[in-house]
Formats: sequence, structure tokens, C-alpha cells
Amino acid sequence: MINKKIEEITLDDIQLLIDNSVCESKTLEYKRDLNIDNDTNKKEFLADISSFANSIGGDIIIGLEEDSQDKIPINICGISYQNEDFLVRKLESFIRDSIQPIILNIQFKVLPLETDNKGVLIIRIPQSIISPHRIEYKNSGKFYTRNSKGKYPMDVNELRLAFNSGIDLSKRIEEFKLNQYYKLISNKSNLLTSNSPILVVHYIPISSFNNALQLFSMSDIKQAIKKSNSTAFGNFALNKINVDGVSINHNQYNEKSLANFNNNGIIEKATSSNIFEKDFELPGIIPKVVINCIFSETLLNSIIRDFNEMKNYYKNLGITPPIIVSYSFLNAVNYTIPNDSLYRVLGKIDKEILCINDLYIDDFNQTTETILKPVFDSIWNACGYEKCPAFDADGNYIGLR
Repeated sequence: MINKKIEEITLDDIQLLIDNSVCESKTLEYKRDLNIDNDTNKKEFLADISSFANSIGGDIIIGLEEDSQDKIPINICGISYQNEDFLVRKLESFIRDSIQPIILNIQFKVLPLETDNKGVLIIRIPQSIISPHRIEYKNSGKFYTRNSKGKYPMDVNELRLAFNSGIDLSKRIEEFKLNQYYKLISNKSNLLTSNSPILVVHYIPISSFNNALQLFSMSDIKQAIKKSNSTAFGNFALNKINVDGVSINHNQYNEKSLANFNNNGIIEKATSSNIFEKDFELPGIIPKVVINCIFSETLLNSIIRDFNEMKNYYKNLGITPPIIVSYSFLNAVNYTIPNDSLYRVLGKIDKEILCINDLYIDDFNQTTETILKPVFDSIWNACGYEKCPAFDADGNYIGLR
């Protein structure tokens, strides 16, 4: 795989592969032509795509002549194409319809040559978390993976391991989150005071659990934070570098929070102050009603703001979905959201660790509010409501009124 974001790759990078005699590998394959003109060639192409997804991902570079024996590129020949958008849409549609389950986030780039209507096509396939992927074209039903020599059909043991890897990934993510919860509860970060409640959000790119993960440098992380123009993560904050990444302790304007930007791409943010208030007296109620309150509007605005800033941060860092987003309340037993019109208490959080169902996000095409609706509904459910009132009957975000 070329060690660059795909949008930054140029013909100079392709020429370097030739100059340095970079041979094919587990993560890199060269092809002279885009051969999808008959069923045999189409199955071969799909086998190449699926083998990368079922392994650790990589790049297919089409439009390079190679030495058939040593598997090194020797010349840029390019492939003919009329329109880049049409070519990419055609390939995306073919791959989507011919491999199951669908491989997420395949990227394409065409590098035009000086020769009219010719270019080098790069296809970048990520390692999949929902592997193994099977070729469905013409009822093929075959599974492929890769080693240093190229693709090959998966055997029974490899298929068993591939199917179990999805289960293993889920366990690793849950173990990671639980470990972080107990660190926060035991106040290792000095964030909590007097067992105060805390809202924790984890943004977990699936790539962060890739065994071949390339860690981000501290300067990469700090630059991405700066470019994101973050208010929730960056302003009025002291950046501290540690062995895992960059930590930001935010303690301004009644918001006390800690954000950790790990060098594997994971973000953890914990907020312990402005969302909650212990022994809050509900206004205008006689006799006096005192509750442990979760301020609903502050909660909504905070979650939406942080989510948007997370998207900007990952864009600047070059991380793409799929991403798992997880929200939890710690030490929030007996806290609740009061009914905004009648100031009644319908229900209270009844768990020391309240975990909201994880969001699995494979793209950011929907609005932030639409993506987060299941989270808001679950939080309001925990406080005795049927759903979050910030959405109308059609699921459109209207805010709290």
C-alpha cells in the first residue's frame, strides 16, 4: 500500500514504485489492464477486491506494466477511460452488487496521463470488520484472502477464523470501553469529584483495532485538532502529550471535561459538570421539588457539537468510517431529565454504568441529528420517556420546545 492518503497520491509516487523496484506484496498489486470484459475476468477482478478486504487491506494499481517473474512495475502505460466519475460509479456498482456483505469505504482515484483519455487507476480497499466477503457474481460463492504472494481461496480453517474474528473484535472493543470506565470511576484522571456523574463518549474507528495499524504522530494529532477549529475539544484547554496521544483538560464556563486523542485514532471525552446538577430545585413548583437533574438542552447541544467536531477531526487526520460511537453515563444513578412542561419525574437512571447501544456508522451522509436519534431516544428511555421530544413524528429534528 502506498503510504499516503489516496487523495494525495500523484504520478510521482507511481514513478517511485518503478524507480525503487517495489514488488507486489500482501497490500499492493499491479495490473496492466482493467479486465472486466467477460465473466472469467470479472470473477478475477472481484477475487482481487475481496481478498484485500478479507486480509489487511491494500492498493490495486491498474495501468502499470510489470515484470511477470519478479512482480515489479517497469512502465506506466495507463488505461483508457472517457470519464472518471462514470468509471468509478460503474466499478462501485459492480463491486456492490457482486460481493456480499458489501465492502464499505472502497476508494478510487484516477491519475490522468498526458496522453488523452488515459490514466492510472488506484483502488484502495480497507480491511473489513465484517469479513469474510464472498463473491456472489454468477453464483461463484468463493472466499479469497491474501498473503505475500497474492490472493488465494480461503480454506475451512481460515473461514472459521474469519467468521470468529468479528466476534473477537466486538469483545476487544467492549473490554477496552469497560477498562476506560473503571479508570474514570476510580478517578485516575482526577476528573471526578465526590463521585460526580459523568457522560462518556468513545469514537472508535474500526481501523484502530487493525493489527497492521500505523499510529499517528503527536504533531499529526495536534495539527488535526487545530484544523478542526474545535470548541469542545480545543479552546481554553491545555494540551498534554502522553504515551498514548494528546489529552486536553477543559475547565471553563462551567464545563469540566477531559478529551483524549489516542495515537490509534480513538477519541474519549468525559464531561462531569455542566450537564448535571445534584439537588436541583425545579422552578415554580409548590411544594418544592428537588431532583438530581440532567439538563436536556445542554446534553443535546453538547453531543451534537462534539459529534460534528469529531467528523472534522477525523477528516483532517485522514480517518474514514466505519466508526463505532458509544455513549455511557457513569455514577448517574437517580439522575433524570424532568418533564419540560409539567416538571414531573417520569423515571430515573438505575444503573451505575448505563451503556447506550453503540452506533455503527459507515458513512456521514446523513445529518448529525438523524444519526444520533437512536442515542437520544435511548437516553430519554432511561429517564422514563417513550422517545426524545426533540424529533417530530417523521423523525425530523426540531429541537426542544
